[in-house]
Amino acid sequence: ARLHAMLSDEKYMHIISWMPHGRAWKVNNKELLMQEAAPKFFGQSKYASFARQLSGWGFKRLHQTGPDFGCYYHECFLRGHPKLT
Repeated sequence: ARLHAMLSDEKYMHIISWMPHGRAWKVNNKELLMQEAAPKFFGQSKYASFARQLSGWGFKRLHQTGPDFGCYYHECFLRGHPKLT
């Protein structure tokens, strides 16, 4: 729910944002994520810890070439559906 709230907050769109299809999301600026957004939602200041937490929740980092390269994906994490998680 916290990650969904952070992604849905327009003031962080330049830092972390949904992909247009709403099935994956991307970190646009790791430094700003850890300075401005993550501490407010997760109390973390290290990107490695944040990434490890995502992995523990079952998120996959997409590595195939294309528009979703580097994005995070989870089959039950969709834009507009915070209750699925």
